[in-house]
Amino acid sequence: MRPLRVAVFNDTRRTSHYGCEFVMEVLAAELRARAIEPVFHWPMGHDWRGRPEVDAALRTVDAVIVNGEGSIHDSARRARAHYLTEIAGHARALAGIPSFLVNASLYALEPCVIDRLRDFDALYLRESGSLATLAGSGLAAAVVPDLTLMVTPAASGARAGVVGTDSVKADVAARLKALCAARGWAHTRLTHAARPRRAEHGAGYEYLRRHAKWLHALATGRNTRSRHAFLRLLAGHGLLVSGRFHAVTLALATRTPFVAVESNTPKISALVHDALGGSTRVRPLAELEQLDPAAWAWTAAEAQSLEAFLDSARRRGAAMFDAIRAALDARR
Repeated sequence: MRPLRVAVFNDTRRTSHYGCEFVMEVLAAELRARAIEPVFHWPMGHDWRGRPEVDAALRTVDAVIVNGEGSIHDSARRARAHYLTEIAGHARALAGIPSFLVNASLYALEPCVIDRLRDFDALYLRESGSLATLAGSGLAAAVVPDLTLMVTPAASGARAGVVGTDSVKADVAARLKALCAARGWAHTRLTHAARPRRAEHGAGYEYLRRHAKWLHALATGRNTRSRHAFLRLLAGHGLLVSGRFHAVTLALATRTPFVAVESNTPKISALVHDALGGSTRVRPLAELEQLDPAAWAWTAAEAQSLEAFLDSARRRGAAMFDAIRAALDARR
């Protein structure tokens, strides 16, 4: 019996973003652990509609996996929310294959977009706040925390100081960078230009694009830290200040205390509520600018909630991939 093959849509590695790279690493590893091989990847930010290579690939695979991440929101002004939800119906009509939406946040979707979600064989949302978007639709979805929470970082040693990151919002990113400079805190972007590996990107255009980006970063002194080095950086600090969803997930994974400002949707607040039972660590930016780092160590209750959440995240993630494998086996 031939191995199972899947096409992955919304491959976010092209962003050179620490969190997105970890997501794709976990996604591929968990699929392969169940003898499911990702054989076709469609990159984030590219509309697949009308592309003959997509139709050709769909005719050769057993299923479609859509990595939703933070791409499916505000559909009235974002084409991405439309084409990522249209792929399931297209794959079924063209090739008779199932589709699974995984690792997704949903927010501010028009009824037509929600209706297209019915074409997926299963919906897996990465925080419970996204369930509100489906309220009244009759659609069922499981909550499986972001795939970065299945990463097992190396044990951290001594922690000291504060590290800040950027935000998807340019104005917030600028203020966070200025705050770190004013307070003498470390600062890093969530995107980088690490040296690419052929094993991950092949030897074609994507590898060459990343290699050129890395060489330019070396020449200009920009960030060339790898995603694993970022985890070590995070685990060595006593507090994270950030406006990035994946900075917060990786802080949770490394058990690093944090204070965050909300992103472009309420996904950070929803994540923190799921993990810690409340969203007090998500604050207005003006409050972060008056921050006392000593006041934000984990409480005993938070530490206990975090351990339970991390254990649940790993179990629910494994159960999701098991369910996908079982659904594909049932069709053979």
